Amino acid sequence: MWRTADLTAVMILVGFLLLIPCVPVSSRAEWREDLTTLIEARDTATTDDLMEKILKAAPSWEEAAAAIKAIAFPVPEQTGKAILDSIACLDGVTRPYVTYVPSHYDPSVPSPLLVCLHGGVGRKEIIDDPVEYAEQSPFLAYADEQSWLVLVPMGQNEATWWDNVGMENILNQVRHTKRHFNVDDDRVWMMGFSDGASGGFAFAMIKPSDFAAFVPLNGHMGVANRHGQMETYAANMANTPLHVINTDLDGLYPADRARKMIAMALQAGANIMYREYHGIGHEPTYASQENPRIARFLENHPREPLPPKIHWKSASKEYGLCRWFCIDKVLPVEAAPWHTDANLIVVDDRVTFGFYHDESYEGYGTKVSKLVDGETLARRMGLAEGDVITRCGNMQIGSIEDLSAFKRRVKRGDHVQVTVKRSGEKVQLEGNLPEISNRFLFERGAPCAAVRVRFLANRVCIEGSRLGGFTILVHPDMVQLEQELVVEINGSVAFAGKVEPDLEFMLRNFLANRDRKLLYVAQVNIE
Repeated sequence: MWRTADLTAVMILVGFLLLIPCVPVSSRAEWREDLTTLIEARDTATTDDLMEKILKAAPSWEEAAAAIKAIAFPVPEQTGKAILDSIACLDGVTRPYVTYVPSHYDPSVPSPLLVCLHGGVGRKEIIDDPVEYAEQSPFLAYADEQSWLVLVPMGQNEATWWDNVGMENILNQVRHTKRHFNVDDDRVWMMGFSDGASGGFAFAMIKPSDFAAFVPLNGHMGVANRHGQMETYAANMANTPLHVINTDLDGLYPADRARKMIAMALQAGANIMYREYHGIGHEPTYASQENPRIARFLENHPREPLPPKIHWKSASKEYGLCRWFCIDKVLPVEAAPWHTDANLIVVDDRVTFGFYHDESYEGYGTKVSKLVDGETLARRMGLAEGDVITRCGNMQIGSIEDLSAFKRRVKRGDHVQVTVKRSGEKVQLEGNLPEISNRFLFERGAPCAAVRVRFLANRVCIEGSRLGGFTILVHPDMVQLEQELVVEINGSVAFAGKVEPDLEFMLRNFLANRDRKLLYVAQVNIE
């Protein structure tokens, strides 16, 4: 016999259960398949539809994270081979890139990925044969021995290593590679020569989060600021280690000048191992000696995914992210006393005409591909795109090497006469090289915010200067979700409370960066 009290209890329980949304068993069973399809989706509509289905099935964030980490990768058709691919860039242009798959690549084992940036990125056209170019790299054989994947982006004018199009192109190629190959997210490195090295400095100072270490060879840390008009800060190189090499006879970036810049950066806190080679010009002829050291440096420097300390400067949200902290807003106010700018006055006595030469030109002379922006000798004398320089003063110019030899014979302030072939006609041009001048290594425009961030026992402590807003990315390996997270800014508590995991945020963040080892489960935004 049922007692009245028992019947009442049963009715209350039934009523309560009826209020709980019912998720069909089939939806619960199919979300893993939907997640697999979502990871491969290419268009926004498909992504949004699959996201809605997964969220309706309501798996826990732990289940979804485990499924992402368990992604299986296909066996490539060929190994020990350079593969040509392409991707659409921000400017709508589809550009090629090369992926080298090592001979012993195993899709079940995460492999390091080395991103190699070429020089001469200001060229008008993409390198003629990207695969042949990649296969000529002196580091490729070594990478094959180490079973590293190698990514070789192809850059050009308007898609350089220090403009938004070119930099986002590189990051998209890295993430595209992670779609198809089992990449070790903590061992993605960047190496480059000449312009490629200058690009490595740029990434280290404004977009380091995807990378574990940088190896700039015969480059210059000021190029992104001077030619890319990007706000770069030497102190930002404290967050990612660099292995830097310059040579003493380099006509572009000689070691005696590079050494002063490195010393300034080290004083600002940069994490740089610096080496020099003597008796060598602007060429990586030291590769056979240095490759083993570079490899050891890279192997010894995996990414620290959740560093307990971050020091970062940024003039905009676009470059505000460093690891798990992002500067969202800069205030136009006085900087804090500790907020100083590491900079250097450099002597500008290089002899330059101010143009990019066309590397695809095979005729006699040096062909002008594009003029450099700003006040240059090329612009003052009326040099134009398409001109072919055949004579400078009394010296015949049959190649870019001849032009380089001529520049070594003159100095700043000299009068220069140039003969060019333009539309089949000879044209005489002349002008004065600029006088020797002093300038800052980093020219400053917009004010920047600076932060010193520390994490300790579920507490984020921030010293901020000009900081108007910021975001903290929350990862369960760092933040204990069952405890209260406290965020302090300049000694005042700005946030205190438990952070609830957000499945949709975790999935969309993963789709954006393809990082299986850093599955952030939530974010805290504070103004």
